[in-house]
This record gives sequence, structure tokens and C-alpha cells, in this order.
Amino acid sequence: MTTPLGTTVDDLVELEVIVTAAGRVLGRPYGSGAALPHIRLSNSWPPPSSQLPARVTTETGLVVALLEPLDATVFVAEPVDGEPTGGYGWYDPAAFAGTTVRDWVARSAPTTRPPWYRSGWFSRAVDWIDATLASRGGRRTGPVAQIRHWTTSAVLCAPTSEGRVFLKAVLPHLAHEPQLIRHLAGSWPRAVPELLAHSPDDGWWLTADFDAQPPVRDAIGALRMLARIQVGAVDQVRRLREIGCPQIGLDDLADQVPALMRRADLWQRAGTPDRAQLTRIGMWLQDRCAELEDFDLPLTLVHGDFHQHNAADRTDGPLLFDWSFAAVSHPLFDLAGWLHSVGEQDARRQLTAYLDGWRKFATPGTLLDAWRTARPVAALVELAKFADLADRMGPAYAFDYLPMAYVWARRIRDAFDGRDGQLTGWRDPQ
Repeated sequence: MTTPLGTTVDDLVELEVIVTAAGRVLGRPYGSGAALPHIRLSNSWPPPSSQLPARVTTETGLVVALLEPLDATVFVAEPVDGEPTGGYGWYDPAAFAGTTVRDWVARSAPTTRPPWYRSGWFSRAVDWIDATLASRGGRRTGPVAQIRHWTTSAVLCAPTSEGRVFLKAVLPHLAHEPQLIRHLAGSWPRAVPELLAHSPDDGWWLTADFDAQPPVRDAIGALRMLARIQVGAVDQVRRLREIGCPQIGLDDLADQVPALMRRADLWQRAGTPDRAQLTRIGMWLQDRCAELEDFDLPLTLVHGDFHQHNAADRTDGPLLFDWSFAAVSHPLFDLAGWLHSVGEQDARRQLTAYLDGWRKFATPGTLLDAWRTARPVAALVELAKFADLADRMGPAYAFDYLPMAYVWARRIRDAFDGRDGQLTGWRDPQ
């Protein structure tokens, strides 16, 4: 079945790939010119960036490293090894019909382009992995795979003589993650990844295999572990700030509201409220921030991107990983992302388990009331996070972030309009 690129039918997604080297582009004969490789992938998690390199190899014979997505439907890649097969060869960019290659040639490189979107980054990262392994008495035993490759981060996986290792690189404002992992490992060594090496100059680090595969199945166990870590971190706020975790207080959030309310582009998918209504929503959110402050729950460590694919089951307890967005903030904010895709019945059960970890600070009833107050504020935190990422990275990469910003804006609008009732989670679990 033919579908527009980037759309899904029967759990499939179709992408175009521009493989480029020395000013030439990989293609196959098409009419009087050439056509790009079209790759159809399963629409699953991990996302297509983890599946795409191997499928390009199968289609074209070339081993490639992904460079950057141009939008949700087009990836640029560079060859790493091999020769074209299956009728593929190298063409001048002018040989390609349509606008994809032409637009890419005319495109100016965004100044916000992260290092892993640049030619040669993959090879340099592989060399660092090899050197790090050698310094530890190990060696790589197979090719390095790209597991995650998007604007926020890059994750590589390498098989080694001591088991798999993972390299991660992130945007500069998220680069406190390895220091935080090292800190948490002092008290919770089995609950976080094992840090093997860190290169601050490159903004990447190496961890050992988790011995576990996300998504987590024991959701209640993961939530209870998060609560234990958070309660244990209440007295460590100063140290967390020294490590680099930003502090996001309720006053800070309230101060961000007016600017977010002026962003009509974020709210159009939520029903295009007019300016007067956006002002009312903003005032309502600021009131919720003030009400949440009255519950007097302490600031502590928040994961910042807590969901089922950032946790995994181990035989001795859950592992929580991907702490890039970790901050010092209100503990209940982590529930927003966790409940993002959870149905109401499970959401109630999981919320009860999480709140039980905070019983030394308040009664169960008070904690439940706190979550009902915190819920739209937690959605505000998510909206602010994705809007900030879109602003930092600019229009060229906003497609990675704005769809989720729209989701959280709509959920805030639903809460304001009273369409949520007494829901624990969200009306539209994704």
C-alpha cells in the first residue's frame, strides 16, 4: 500500500534516505535520472533511527551512519563501509527528481546542529569506544549500532569482550547526567546504569549493559524505586545543584506562564483559544502553582523524562536510566510523563503505590489531593520542556518537539475546561 512518507499503515512508516559522500548521492535508476532509497520500517519503539541503518544496508549494500533527519520523513546518512549493490550507485544531486535532494542541497546548515549530526562524528565516537575499551583491557567484538539518533541525544551500542556497552551524547544543557549517575550509584548502585568512562570535552560517556530490556513490566516497582530515591535525595539538594541539576521551583514555573501563554503556536492544536482565554488559563495555572506550594512537599530530585521506556526490570529490582532532564523540583512532576500512556485503572493503582513512598511527609488523602492540584502544573512542566527544546534547537529541528508540546497544551486546556473530571491520568493516554 502506498502512503505519504512518514505516515503509518498497518504499523509501518516509510522514509527516504539521502546517503551522501564526496558530493554524490546514492540512488537507483529511475526514468532518466535517479531515485533515493525508500525504506519501510515497523512503527515501534525503539524509534526508526534504531532500525534504519540495518535496513539501508539490506536495501543498498552500504553500511551507513545516520547524520541527521531533515524532518519526520527524510534522513541524511554517510557511508561507513561496503559498496552499492542491488542497482544502486552514486549520482550527481541534480539527477534526482522531486524536491527532497534539491531542498537538501539548498539548505544552510543550522547553527544549532548537534555534533552527532555532523559528518565524521560516528567514526570519532567509535574510535573513543575502542580506546576506552583497550584502556580497560577489553576490546570490541562487532560493529557499533546506532540505537537512538535524534536532536536531543545519540546512543550507540557496541558488543565487547566484557558484554555490550553504550555510548550516549546529549545537548550541553543536559550534560550533567553522568555526574548524577555517579552520585546516585553511591546509594543505589543497581538502580542506575554503571558508568564506565566519561569524556566531558566531547559531552559523551560510556555505560555497561543494563542486563535488562525496556520497557519495564513492573511499573509499581519502578515507581516505588523512584519514590525511594527521591525521598533519599530530599537532604541532598545542595549537592544535586553542585552536580549541575537545574532547580525548577513553583515560583519559577509561575513566572514562565505568561510567556508560554503568548505562544499562540503552542495552543492552536488545543482548540485555538483566544488571547483572553489564554490569559485566564495562565492565571489558573499560576493559582495551581500557589495551591501546590501550600502542601509543603519538599523539593527533591526529579527524573524529568520518566516513562516506561526509561526503566527496565532486573532480577534484583528496577533500573532507572536516561537522567538527562534530571532537576531539583517538585517530586510529583515525574508522574505526568509516567502516566502519559497509562489507562485510568492502572493509573490509579500506580499512583497509590508511588504516593505510598511519600507517607512520611503527608497522609494518603493529602498526597492524593496534592496530585490533583499538581496534575495540570506537571503538564505545564512538560509543555515548558518541549517548548524550550524547540526554541533552543530552532525551526530546523522543531519537528522533534512540537508534537509533544501540542499534546501537553491540549491536556492543560482539558484540565482548565473541566473535561478531566477526577481522572488520575489523562483523557487521551498516548
